Amino acid sequence: MRNFFWICLLLLIPGLLARVAIGGSGILATDILVPVFAALWVGKKILFNEKFPRCDFITAGFAFIFVAIVTWFIGAWELDITAKILSFSYIVRILTMLIVGWAASEYFGEETAKTTDKKLQSSKELFFKRFFLISGVVILLGFIQFVFIPDISTYSTEGGWDPHTGRLLGTWLDPNYLAGFLGFLLPVIAGAWYRKRNFWLLLLGGAALIALFLTFSRSGYLAAIIGLGFFFLFRDWKIILLAAFIAFLGLAASERAQQRVEELTGTMASIVLQDTAEIDPTAKLRIQNWIKSFDLWKKYPVTGIGYNTYRWRAAEEGVVDENYFSAGGADGTHLTVLVTTGIAGSLAYIWFLITLFGKPFQRWWKTKNELHLGFSMGVLSLVVHSLFVNSLLFPLIFLPVIVIAGVLQPTHK
Repeated sequence: MRNFFWICLLLLIPGLLARVAIGGSGILATDILVPVFAALWVGKKILFNEKFPRCDFITAGFAFIFVAIVTWFIGAWELDITAKILSFSYIVRILTMLIVGWAASEYFGEETAKTTDKKLQSSKELFFKRFFLISGVVILLGFIQFVFIPDISTYSTEGGWDPHTGRLLGTWLDPNYLAGFLGFLLPVIAGAWYRKRNFWLLLLGGAALIALFLTFSRSGYLAAIIGLGFFFLFRDWKIILLAAFIAFLGLAASERAQQRVEELTGTMASIVLQDTAEIDPTAKLRIQNWIKSFDLWKKYPVTGIGYNTYRWRAAEEGVVDENYFSAGGADGTHLTVLVTTGIAGSLAYIWFLITLFGKPFQRWWKTKNELHLGFSMGVLSLVVHSLFVNSLLFPLIFLPVIVIAGVLQPTHK
């Protein structure tokens, strides 16, 4: 089962290349293997009457899944059978990934009567070595794509992707999603480096920073600044000055990065002033999507339009074109959850996020274990990123997040 667990995580490497398009949506390799793993793990627990491990986030996660099922049942009632199946499959996706994280808490976070502190620490170290290796391969493939295939517009018309040019996106085929992952990864690497300082972690952190820079993702820049900024504010505030100097050098060396930062500040100012006349077309479309999505939520404030029925229900309202890959949700995870599950689902979702962020932060405050701080700030980075991109529940991001949350569970005899 542990080997199967690692096969699931290895699917981060092929990313969205391992995807089959279906009705504007698509099935990833994780959508097949993760449910099989989850079913086997739960089945083994029940069949052999084994005790389920204690896990901080599982109750809040199941609460959100319950509300999602209720809202789906209400909202998908009039959809055709294909839309019903596709929309419900996303609930299965999140549920089974939660179970993988639950399993990780048993494999790497749970202490038994036969487990010594040395063995437990060794198990956690093995996990992070392998996870960082997988992340390094994802980043390396991104560099290879950036150098040899900087223009994916030839392929984007067939796959439904935006025609990004001259940006690092690797096998994930979208620089914004990859930037969100890197924004989460960087504080985790920083936390691991403070626990065990070695050259390879430093090299991985540097590669992740360069890769993030080359995504030219405004939301990724902002998310990483928030995540790393608060990490070093709590751990070593002097590093912030060095980071600011490095960021200044990076901006000075790249006109495109300067343009993206200027567009970000312009977009944020336009949001505050509620004026879209002076911003770039991409940001203008995003703000228009926010407005239309919020108006849609106001029609169904309590239970929303139904979890993951956005592609079809929003298309009925003229908000999106259901044939586009990006039509699966609003421009931002938090807004998507609000529109599709209403106030009820948003409250469960907030509870889940507070658990993911707050519990590790509390443990860092008590133990000063920087891995907990790094993960907590990584989650904060994703919370910021998900204001602009539908990234937090994106499977290639959510899977490593929930798995690390399981690995960092406290031990109990």
